[in-house]
Amino acid sequence: MKSIITIITLLLISNTTLLAQDNSEKIVDVAYDACDCIGKIETNLSKVQKSEEIKVCITSANMAWQINKSMSTVSDTINKSLTKTDTLTVASDKLNIVISDADYQEIETYLVDTCGDMETIYFTEDETLENSYSNKEKATEYYNKGLIAYDNQEFKKALSFYKKAIKEDKNFAFAWDNLGRTYKELGDYKESIKCYKKSLKIDPKGGMPLMNIAVTYGYLEQFDKAKKAYRQYGKVFKNDPETYYGLGRIYALDNDFENALDNMMQAYVLYIEMQSPYKNDAEKFIAILYQELENQGKQDVFNTIAKKYNIQITDN
Repeated sequence: MKSIITIITLLLISNTTLLAQDNSEKIVDVAYDACDCIGKIETNLSKVQKSEEIKVCITSANMAWQINKSMSTVSDTINKSLTKTDTLTVASDKLNIVISDADYQEIETYLVDTCGDMETIYFTEDETLENSYSNKEKATEYYNKGLIAYDNQEFKKALSFYKKAIKEDKNFAFAWDNLGRTYKELGDYKESIKCYKKSLKIDPKGGMPLMNIAVTYGYLEQFDKAKKAYRQYGKVFKNDPETYYGLGRIYALDNDFENALDNMMQAYVLYIEMQSPYKNDAEKFIAILYQELENQGKQDVFNTIAKKYNIQITDN
């Protein structure tokens, strides 16, 4: 793993995201356009590629806002001049449009909290293999109807359509995946896990069922099984920060804060390397773990683990 020095300011990351009064309108406007762009990113890309595409969307929306704002200022100057005199003089400095990544971090953080499309795109593993889809027309028809029902939060209807799709083609891996996802939404976690296992029997390297089995075992508070499932995901998707972020959460739920911190810091370093917007979530979790270890008088343990990952901590 590349050696980097990362500085975490504990006070700042432990606070909820607040929009500065003077730029809140900009952040909301830019995030709205960026989220629309993010929703068009292909889900079959790697997380590194998705992170790059998300950054392009944010930067492009930010640049467009700044250009429009600058041109609006020029337009206002022209209009004011025209109302006062028959001649028009526009100061040259009004035409200097300076484009920067100003407020990028605030925009990214706001998107993490509000852009559902970004979460869906980023965490969807849509690599297609031989049995991902079905070549049977009827199965595909039921599957597509299930997707529509699910998107409309009509989960019982979606359940019915996915079951019909599987009845037409029992080796339809994505149908099993989405059936499991629908059971999870309905709170039937045991059935959800059964569906994911059916999918993995068809495709042992399916990212969606591997991850969702781990998440669902967490809901059931079967922490040892959840840890095992996350490690299995990590064997297939090497250096994926979601492995370590998930393990960090499970260890924390299991009251093992040292291992939780070790995994969460590893996730954080990987998020930073791939410039993922979800590094902010890891930062917030690290702040929570710091407080837990501080309450136990284990600040030295925190500092030792931080040093292991070349992370410098400031208390600002």
